[in-house]
Formats: sequence, C-alpha cells, structure tokens
Amino acid sequence: MANTPPIDRSGTEDAPRIVVLTGFMGSGKTTTGRALAGLLRWEFIDLDEWIERQEQTSIRDLFQRFGEAGFRVIEHRALESVLAECSRPTVLALGGGTFAQASNDAVLRRAGLRSVFLEVSVEEMMQRCDGGENTQDTRPLASDPVRFRELYEQRLEWYRRAEYSVGAERRTPEELARDIAEKLKLVSSD
Repeated sequence: MANTPPIDRSGTEDAPRIVVLTGFMGSGKTTTGRALAGLLRWEFIDLDEWIERQEQTSIRDLFQRFGEAGFRVIEHRALESVLAECSRPTVLALGGGTFAQASNDAVLRRAGLRSVFLEVSVEEMMQRCDGGENTQDTRPLASDPVRFRELYEQRLEWYRRAEYSVGAERRTPEELARDIAEKLKLVSSD
C-alpha cells in the first residue's frame, strides 16, 4: 500500500544509519534519494551539492580547474567529512564516480552503510545528461558519447559491488524509493 507509513527502524541494531545510492550520472540518485529520505523521514545529502556549497563553485568548474584527479581528491575529503558528520539516519546520493574510486572503498566500508546501485540503460542516462542547447547544463563527462559509454563500462563492475541493484528506468522516484526501502526492510512490504 502506497500510503502505509514508514516503519522507523533507525533505532534497531540491524537498521542502517546511512543508505548510499550509487550509479552513473543521470541514473536518478538525487531525485530518488530525496524521495527515499522523504519516505523514511531521514536526512538527505547529495554529495555533489555538498561539495559545491563547500567549495562555493560548480562541479563543472572544479573539473575544469583541477582536472578529474584533483576533483577526486576534493570528493574523497568531502565523503569523509559527510560520513563523519552524519548524526542521524541519512540517505546519501553519491557522485557518479564516487563509488568507483578505490580510495573511497575503505571509507564506505568503515561507515557500516547500506548501498544501492540504480541501474539505467546508457542511452537513457545520456538523454538525461544532455543539457540540450544550453551546454552549461550538460554534465562535464557527458559531452562525448563514446567516452560516456566507455566510462560507464569501466565503472559498472564497481557499481555492481553495491549490496542491492535496482532497475531505475521508467520508474518514478517514489516507486524506486518504496522498492529500496522494502529491500532494506525499512518499511513493510504490505
């Protein structure tokens, strides 16, 4: 039942304190994360948005100024800070490359969190990431379709290490949130 109130299991031993959503750019991590946090009445943090607030500039600008390697250092520090500062149950939407960085693997494992991979076809993600005529809205790593596909294939094995995989194509954020909450046993499946 869609109107069933969530079961707050945040105080129980087996309930996660943090649920991270991972997946490639355009997979719906932010919108699904907001819906999941709303369903559970948990805090929501989007790692890229957090970085932009801290750095007072866009992810696009950080990539241009520091390159991908420099951005990954900033992202790693941000991930450590966000995880250390989580004081209540939180849904965390990771950046598209966060889960696929070896330096972040140990940080994520130590956090004792639950992870969910939002799986979407490459074609759908490319369409979602296309800023149309406004090239400022196109994601930095999405401007080259061949590179986009290659990057997705490189990261896929990392994404598949998540505890759960959820097909996220042609589903509303609310449907995905409900599915994830049920898989993690945070709401009843009735």
